[in-house]
Amino acid sequence: MSGLSVTAGGVYLGVPIFTLDLSTTLTQVPVAVNGAFDALEATFIDLGVPPAELGEIRAQFDDALTGIEDFTSEFPAWIPVPLIGGGIEFGLPLLVIDGIRISGGLLSENLVRSISSMAGFEIPQPLADFDLDIGEYEGNVTANLEFSAWALSTEVVKHLDLLILALNLGAGLNLIGGEITPQITYDLPPEMEAGVAAALNALHLDELAWSAFALHAMIGFEVGPPFLRLYGDVRWTVPLSQAE
Repeated sequence: MSGLSVTAGGVYLGVPIFTLDLSTTLTQVPVAVNGAFDALEATFIDLGVPPAELGEIRAQFDDALTGIEDFTSEFPAWIPVPLIGGGIEFGLPLLVIDGIRISGGLLSENLVRSISSMAGFEIPQPLADFDLDIGEYEGNVTANLEFSAWALSTEVVKHLDLLILALNLGAGLNLIGGEITPQITYDLPPEMEAGVAAALNALHLDELAWSAFALHAMIGFEVGPPFLRLYGDVRWTVPLSQAE
């Protein structure tokens, strides 16, 4: 974990960042997508799609799966997740400890949309909207994305001040969590709905969540006059429990 903040009077406002391990998820994506393709192919067979057209569809599936495998093999296993947050420090007049700091951050799709809108960039709503035309069957599918990520930390801190510079040393606990919830809606012929539902079920879209509880050691630096400083820190974490 790391972060960059502006601090004044023991109050911190900034961007905490944690890293998310996607290594296990990336290995599961091609398997899940292949299962979804198999469910769709079985549906097309039941619908009596001609063999020639079915072969073209299967070839498109295979090409898409190859692309997904290439993408997941090249995608970084660890990605940074920036949050919007802050913290507050309560002073403790002790010899070894100068204060207790509580901090946290949050990111969600609504927050991202609000920031993008203020920057003059509108994110499509829904993210995807496309029509299907498979033989005599037509339909429409829309896709959207809801997500949230958050982190909460508490730590004891020691300050070493040197005029306009300061070194922070600390140790504490982190609680991190989040989830991604794809929203897929479709308007399809009744005979296709069961197959599409099976394909979506094969993707396990309701299992995209993570959480972790960890110990951390922290080193931070402050630059600026005592009343307003730029603060950055790095935290080394040791997970006590985690799930994804």
